[in-house]
Amino acid sequence: MNIKMKMQLFFGFIVLAVAGILLAMYLAHKPSLTAFDEIMKKNTFIVPVSKADLSEMKEASTLLISCVDFRLRHETEELMRTQFHLSDDYDEVAIPGASLVLTQRNYPHWKETLEDVVALVEQLHKIKRIILLDHRDCGAYKLLIGKEYNKTKELETDMHQKRLLEAKKILEKKFPKIKVYTMLIGLDGVVENFHE
Repeated sequence: MNIKMKMQLFFGFIVLAVAGILLAMYLAHKPSLTAFDEIMKKNTFIVPVSKADLSEMKEASTLLISCVDFRLRHETEELMRTQFHLSDDYDEVAIPGASLVLTQRNYPHWKETLEDVVALVEQLHKIKRIILLDHRDCGAYKLLIGKEYNKTKELETDMHQKRLLEAKKILEKKFPKIKVYTMLIGLDGVVENFHE
């Protein structure tokens, strides 16, 4: 075996070893379905509470209406906590497409359900504002509007802005005491605030 072949073999082993280590690290941090199933055999779970007086809290200033997309759960929570300072001061409804629920025609019962939820939350928690939060690369928009809706960033922005402002008008007409804000979050964490 010449030196070149030995070097190739050596580096080949290093690449395989690094790949194996990376795979092991990935698998160690991502619970498998089997691990999740094992966890679910427990009868009780304990999570830390954010405030000692949760039972005394009776009102929330805001209702957040966001999409169900799992990719932006952390970013949405960070937006509400770090930018708007609303920790423990908002209710949330997550539904496919967020503002699309109020403006699409395929599932009219979605609009009725969301309006019922807003009415109930207004009564229960005395909300004073709603934040409608759409997101870029939305699967619900692709299914209900068409795959071309986000062909360009400008087209995607325009589509969301129109739907968000239409949804805002619907909510403000039905709930005149509630202020409605409309926003679009990107997968990069950039949030655009749409004003009329």
